[in-house]
Amino acid sequence: RLLQSAITSDDLLFPYTETLCDPSFDISLAGLINGSIDALLRVEIEAGIPRFFISDYKSNRLDRDGDEFMIDAYSTERMLHEMEHHHYPLQALIYGAAVYRFLRWRAPQIDADAAIAGFAYMFIRGMVGDVTPVDARGNRNGILTWTAPAGFWSKLSDLFAGGGK
Repeated sequence: RLLQSAITSDDLLFPYTETLCDPSFDISLAGLINGSIDALLRVEIEAGIPRFFISDYKSNRLDRDGDEFMIDAYSTERMLHEMEHHHYPLQALIYGAAVYRFLRWRAPQIDADAAIAGFAYMFIRGMVGDVTPVDARGNRNGILTWTAPAGFWSKLSDLFAGGGK
């Protein structure tokens, strides 16, 4: 419900919040994820202000019979469907809370919440260099990105801690 209340109905992850809020998904998170963040990229967009991008690489094959071109299978809509099916958005949210806690611990001088620029899931089969298609909204096939609203990571971390810090 935290995610659902923090984003707007046109947000990329909003449809997935219905899954997370469904009573059938009332499960323990312990042991749900056994992977790890593939890369945490530190970029200084403004001098002296680090931003962190959580990235995960996926090798899932998304093409289906009837696709004219294999690259078309890696559109934002098809990647999002695959991500929801495997609960990658939940994985990304847990990764974000972990990065928030890490930054808060290791770099207390920065605003850990604001420092997390977002996450990117990169479906490597859909990334073909300069010729990778870009849709009308500016999204490149093969890469699904999301940026959390301000204050979200600290609230999520508190939620995972049972409401405390």
